[in-house]
Amino acid sequence: MLIKKEKFITRYAQYGSVGVALIFSLYYAIINSPWCDEIAYVDPGAQLFLTGRMVSTAWITNSPEVLWGSSNPGMPLLFAGWFKLIGFGQLQARFLFCILHLLGIYFLFQWIRQRYNPSGWSLSLGLVATLLLPSLANAIFQCRLESVAFLLSMLFISYTWSDRGGYLNDYLAPFILGILTIFFGLHFTGFFILVSGAVFLAMPSRRTFIHGTLLITGILLGFSILYLVYTQLGIWDIFIAARTCHYNRYLDWVPIGWNRFNVTFDLPILALLSVVGLISALHQRHELSPRAWLPWITALATFVFIPLSIGFIGIYYGSYSWMVALPMIICFYQGAPTLKAWARKVFISIILISLVIAVIKTAKRIHTAHIDSKIKVKVTEILTKKLNKNDSVAADFSLYYNLVEAGLKIYPRTSIEDGLQLGFTREKFLPEMISQNINCIVSKRKKSPPVLSTLGGDWYLFGEIPFTANGKSDEDYQIFFRK
Repeated sequence: MLIKKEKFITRYAQYGSVGVALIFSLYYAIINSPWCDEIAYVDPGAQLFLTGRMVSTAWITNSPEVLWGSSNPGMPLLFAGWFKLIGFGQLQARFLFCILHLLGIYFLFQWIRQRYNPSGWSLSLGLVATLLLPSLANAIFQCRLESVAFLLSMLFISYTWSDRGGYLNDYLAPFILGILTIFFGLHFTGFFILVSGAVFLAMPSRRTFIHGTLLITGILLGFSILYLVYTQLGIWDIFIAARTCHYNRYLDWVPIGWNRFNVTFDLPILALLSVVGLISALHQRHELSPRAWLPWITALATFVFIPLSIGFIGIYYGSYSWMVALPMIICFYQGAPTLKAWARKVFISIILISLVIAVIKTAKRIHTAHIDSKIKVKVTEILTKKLNKNDSVAADFSLYYNLVEAGLKIYPRTSIEDGLQLGFTREKFLPEMISQNINCIVSKRKKSPPVLSTLGGDWYLFGEIPFTANGKSDEDYQIFFRK
């Protein structure tokens, strides 16, 4: 009876830890302030839902007057249907990101449980880490389409790297996933091809070869369909310009030599875990076969190879870290049974310390997001009193949902420097006729000068909303109106 009670308490603690991590993660994902990448994929779908036209003011590569074609159409079309189903707003948009990402996590750990049968605590610790560490959690913390990429990756692995057969698993699933990959994101098709290659190397057979071949065939067919549709709509050139403008770029705020890489803080920690596992395997080299080293060597190779490959083409952003973290997590579960007792303790200790760091960082951002949320409500109240519906406002991305729900037209891309960084003039993303109709600016203090300079004309400062009570700050909101 006592044993049953202990098992119940253990299981309750496991569920409780995952539940707390889930609530904490989702809460931050929902209240976090919007930023440019999120709005870039939400806005075309929102405009299609609100106006019946797929246009967007959130892209430097696309004029707000012409049909949007700056990226793959999957996410905007998905959002248009989602908003039609449950309405428009920040909560509704974030809810979709969270559903997609949590489905990916479900398929990941369902597959891990079936393949490696880890202990309850091992599974719980992995779930908590996936929900809180930024390499994977940024998909919902930053609300990027990586949530879709992660889900599609896990669907491919679940259907192909398994013992299940049948027409759906062996033929239809990889082909359809290849097509969907193109319609949701061109920049992660290379990763999908790498995954299919990894599955074949891990399980070399006629079946896995067919899976990879069908995935690539689906990708090629999807690209052909995208080309035909975008060419017919006259937006193929916009798409190509938007996709190639990032080639050979670098980050000007990162030291020379590393200016193509911007990693999340936990990736080096995952590399450290790989080193711990490898040392443990080497200590047992007389007891274990060399294959026991393979998961740890593969994890380290992934940590190096994927960022270098992406950095060679353009920029490896921190939001791409899921492409590194996903295969590393799988390698960890594969290699964990061979860890020596001391290595297991070190392994768990490192994970727990990284989780504490992640929670502290996220808690600080939650506090900031609360302050920002209150300020955005004040700004919106002021503008709804001073402006009419459909008036045009140049405003930060963080105000997007508030102002669109208030019936205002928001133009977050108004600084000429933003366009010049990618090789686009202001006329590309903010034609003169549109800029002349903008009669209000809402910007953080540090961003106000370039916006005022770009729009030109005479403006007066209507008011300021301080971010803190400790004097002036670069984060203070300033509201300007035309004279």
